[in-house]
Amino acid sequence: MLGKLKEIFGPGRSSPSKGSRRRVNLERRFAIVSETARGSMSRIYRALDNETGRTVCLKVQSVAKNEAATSRASAHAARPLEGEMAIHLVHPQIVRTFEWGLSTHGEHFVVMEYIDGVSLQFVREARSTGPAEKLELLAQAAEGLAAVHAAGYIHHDINPRNFLVNREQQVKLIDFGLTVPNTPAFCRPGNRTGTLQYMAPELLRREPIDERIDIFAFGVMAFEFLTDRLPYDATNSIRLMLQRINTEPLDPALVEPKPSEELCTILRQLTARRKEQRWPGLGTLPVALRSLPVEQSPV
Repeated sequence: MLGKLKEIFGPGRSSPSKGSRRRVNLERRFAIVSETARGSMSRIYRALDNETGRTVCLKVQSVAKNEAATSRASAHAARPLEGEMAIHLVHPQIVRTFEWGLSTHGEHFVVMEYIDGVSLQFVREARSTGPAEKLELLAQAAEGLAAVHAAGYIHHDINPRNFLVNREQQVKLIDFGLTVPNTPAFCRPGNRTGTLQYMAPELLRREPIDERIDIFAFGVMAFEFLTDRLPYDATNSIRLMLQRINTEPLDPALVEPKPSEELCTILRQLTARRKEQRWPGLGTLPVALRSLPVEQSPV
């Protein structure tokens, strides 16, 4: 079945700086079990690795679409490949990357641990998780994202679909397809990539960025996860962008049922429109979330 990859992604060229890596024949190396997701730049499979014998998650990118995203990320520096960055991110709350490289057809591929679980979006929509469990899941998610920042990267696409919860109730941050190094070359204005509903105002304004765009996105995700609504009411994309840029987000104290004042304070800081007013760093957020009394959490 992996032979379908040749039909899905045509031949492509690798970056000259990566040309020395050994090309991998994906059709021989892996046996596809199923296609588990299809993104804007890649397709993701549950596959059997014929070399190791383990079931893995295989991500194969479209050459043309990945090159377009790379050019948007920075016109001044060569963006590292996804696997090149992800393989350095080793943390219990981050999906483990085993290997990355180029296929014999020129596609960038990443081999990761296979996570048997569901997204935070699914957990929210299922409405089967209690207040204490929600706060614990968010605390784990914050730990994973804090590790990305500590390693010197900006995830750039924080949203509830990019956090998976496995059967052991462990959260795993996934998808580093838009991730960039947190360096001046990649923090310059112009890189407006991510998921619109969770984008920070400075990103929409095409201003210089840093890891605080992830903190804002995490705050919007947490607000939605805990209150079952976004902190903005616009539905049209243009109105949503203008509202995000020009107005303050909804105060969580106005949501019914009202979260505790302690939790409202956290959500206000995470979603602050001005980045200098945001929660200073996600490393301290898990402790803050876990210290909230459960009886004061939203129902």
